[in-house]
Amino acid sequence: MLADSHCHLNFPDFTGDLENIIERARQAGVGYLNTIGTRLTEIDAILKLIEPYDHVVTTAGIHPHYAREAGANLAQELFNALNHPKMVAVGETGFDFHYNHSDKGDQERVFREHVRVAVARHLPLVVHTREAEADTRRVLEEERGEECGGVIHCFTGSREMAHWALDFGYYISFSGVVTFRTAEALRQVALSVPLDRLLLETDSPYLAPIPYRGKRNEPAYVVEVARMLAKVKGVTLEELAAITTRNYHHLFALQAQPAPKETLVYAIGRGLYVNLTRGCTLRCAFCPKWDKPVVHHYDLSLHRNPKAAEIIAALGDIASYDELVFCGFGEPTLRLPILLEVARWAKGHGCPRVRVNTDGLANLVHGRDVTPEFAGVVDAVSVSLNAQDAALYEQHCLPSLAGSYEAVKEFCRLVKRHVPDVQVTAIEGLAGVDIARCQTMAQEELGVRFRKRTLNALG
Repeated sequence: MLADSHCHLNFPDFTGDLENIIERARQAGVGYLNTIGTRLTEIDAILKLIEPYDHVVTTAGIHPHYAREAGANLAQELFNALNHPKMVAVGETGFDFHYNHSDKGDQERVFREHVRVAVARHLPLVVHTREAEADTRRVLEEERGEECGGVIHCFTGSREMAHWALDFGYYISFSGVVTFRTAEALRQVALSVPLDRLLLETDSPYLAPIPYRGKRNEPAYVVEVARMLAKVKGVTLEELAAITTRNYHHLFALQAQPAPKETLVYAIGRGLYVNLTRGCTLRCAFCPKWDKPVVHHYDLSLHRNPKAAEIIAALGDIASYDELVFCGFGEPTLRLPILLEVARWAKGHGCPRVRVNTDGLANLVHGRDVTPEFAGVVDAVSVSLNAQDAALYEQHCLPSLAGSYEAVKEFCRLVKRHVPDVQVTAIEGLAGVDIARCQTMAQEELGVRFRKRTLNALG
């Protein structure tokens, strides 16, 4: 079974022929396809196109060719798009200094936004880099791109770039170019890439491999890429297919079930806590989860975002607990539809109280007021305020979205209309944080309860 990690099924070249393309891929042994987004304006059409096919997933991003089209709200638009369950990565994004269809400054601005969102959402990056190796490395290093991981797609670069990417924790994906007669140097690079970091792609409808060069490329032809790489690596086609497909599932977190060690639900006292997401809109300097995501004795590391059905199956007798709390490793409101689905199920099965611990950035992330959706489903909300002013908040919380501090306060004002118990918290012991001023702001300006937390005290 093969996986085409990068194709463009929505491109005009395939119009009216998609069913035949999918069937030819199936007959060729290609069981998994990732159709890559290149513009945010095409996302709805892509999702509609691939909806009938369980084995086809997609991504959200702006190709560097179209970086000039990106607006000021790019980060929010990406966050919003990535909520769909078929979204498995951020991109493609990066630099293309060969064509320069967009200004280099626009390309860098857009690339940086993509990396920040990928790090916040804990989703891998699909990176396009052409004649821009040094700049690609610089931006990924400066934006902590190793924290989300990803793939350098359609690799045609230097051995040095490949080894840098491998050291950085990224995968290398080869396309039909590796089959070209003039590509011996590229095949030598492929020889140096470990099997467990290798991916296959077509980049179709472009770059058809030998013996189809000059024709429209399609996912079925990824088998020719696999044949060449199997020859280069000295393994059988079956071995190469099995390893690269496993790599595909690992990078894009498409395992059928979460790893056995992963904690989806955990109990603290009379509360049952839900570990809903890997992502977080903040990179709080004081948060220990970035080094060791352990609360009490629970390891909250997640390899992928769990489905609602998996969480519900793990809840057990929810009526025997005093409350269900959405908390865990990341920010639960990033996956708001799943949160609400699980909460409704819990309320319908005897759960006396549902609480959401949040950073208060849901409205900013989703680009709308989501608080009415909490009504009748969520009984309590605890919001991390963490500072008495925006400058201190940015210093400690390192938000990925501009205007986060004011957005937190506005969320508090809105959510109290729909949720009966709302409180904000701040951490005593955090440098510069004035607990008394935070309490006054909560009670007098925001009209909600206040709770003091203690630095480094979890759970």
